[in-house]
Amino acid sequence: MAKIPAGNFNMKSFPAGGKDPFKTERPDTDLPAYYMSVNETTIDMYVDYLNEMGKLGAGWHDRMANERRCGIIKSDSSGFNQYKAMPGRENYPITYVSWYDAYAFLQWCGLTLPTEAMFEKAFVGGFFLDGDDIKSVPNPNPERKFPWGDEAPYQAGIYRCNYDGDEDGYSNLAPVGSFKDFPSPYGINDLAGNVAEWTLDWYTTTYHVGLDGFRMVRGGSWLASPFVCDAVSGATQFPIKESSIMGFRGVTME
Repeated sequence: MAKIPAGNFNMKSFPAGGKDPFKTERPDTDLPAYYMSVNETTIDMYVDYLNEMGKLGAGWHDRMANERRCGIIKSDSSGFNQYKAMPGRENYPITYVSWYDAYAFLQWCGLTLPTEAMFEKAFVGGFFLDGDDIKSVPNPNPERKFPWGDEAPYQAGIYRCNYDGDEDGYSNLAPVGSFKDFPSPYGINDLAGNVAEWTLDWYTTTYHVGLDGFRMVRGGSWLASPFVCDAVSGATQFPIKESSIMGFRGVTME
């Protein structure tokens, strides 16, 4: 886990993914300290959870057996399911998890999903990287487009995240931390690209407040164009959706 110190940051994305012209208020950007997983949740981590909590099949479905887009083997032993990662897939991000699956896994870990504000602050950094209580390390670029700065993900022949196509070295998913040389200001990997990540927040508009509808997804994925892996782009998805481009990571308060 990496610590994100308490303090303010410049949140450029609007509620409802910026899609509601009548909803102009922003979330509170003066956040307390919290910790975020340095890497996306891996297949190996999720297998541990399934073997303890998913013996009757909850949290797994047959698309997870896809060896290129996930990679979990299920077997039946003495009336209970047993799970293991396919060889070589242990350190890839878990995919094909619904919002509810992600939330249940994180509860098991004592964690939860980040809000959109938490995700974006971890992505761009606060105005002071050591927090507003200390203010000795100013953020050199609090309006950065990407976790590493403003350089495009493929600028000058250097590939900084996993996005659509295979020129970055990966035609599909990449093991977590493959682009660790281009982390966020707090040393967090793969906030841009690889898998788009579930957040805690509902997609709420003036027309849909209170409905059990879409959740917000952030960060872009291995199937996204490079410029959709930026700090402000978001997507909406039904919480029951299980996709090969979506994963998650956890947070906890200090």
